[in-house]
Amino acid sequence: MKKEPTFIEFIEYICNRPSMYSLQGSFNETSAFITGYSYAKKTPISRGTVFNRFVCLKNSFPTNYDWTYVIKICSENDDEGITNIKNTILEFIELSNRLNEEELIQFAINNADLKEGEPEKVFREFDNALLFGNKKIIQSLILENDNADLLWNGKYPDSVAEKLNELSNNQPIKRIKESEDGKSVEIIASGWPFSIELLLKNDKWKVNADKIIELRTENNSA
Repeated sequence: MKKEPTFIEFIEYICNRPSMYSLQGSFNETSAFITGYSYAKKTPISRGTVFNRFVCLKNSFPTNYDWTYVIKICSENDDEGITNIKNTILEFIELSNRLNEEELIQFAINNADLKEGEPEKVFREFDNALLFGNKKIIQSLILENDNADLLWNGKYPDSVAEKLNELSNNQPIKRIKESEDGKSVEIIASGWPFSIELLLKNDKWKVNADKIIELRTENNSA
């Protein structure tokens, strides 16, 4: 009777020859295959394990993102992405054999690039002002928008805002795009379902709050 491969062998088989296990051997197909397998069987990366948080934190992403998305965004192309899947999973398994969950998370944080530039600092200030409904600060940090009043109306109670701000400050901000001239960046931040653009205007970084205003408009009309 043929012995079932170990999970490590399974990952190596899939990632070394992805086209043998899917139609095109793409990143999306390969990651979906591995995710599906981990839903069906108990593996070191199954739902409920610390793996998703590990991948997010090690790549400076907020922990509400899925590991497959994180690895794809951090890879230049499908081939690199599939290699990164293999290396990330194998590293995690090796570390799991000698570290507990708390130590795994600390390892991820210690090995992440957590340095934030001026755009990220500006967004943190904006995000804080948004929670407390601070009109003056919000206006100073955003690009002009006719419906900007939606950003400071209906603020959270102070106790709630303080708690949410604490949670936000403990999460990384990931820069996912930057223009060639360095005057535009796109970031991912905890609590937001989309990426957010910041632009350098007159030597000051400004938040493009169009998506946020659009979301609040939809919520108010629902």
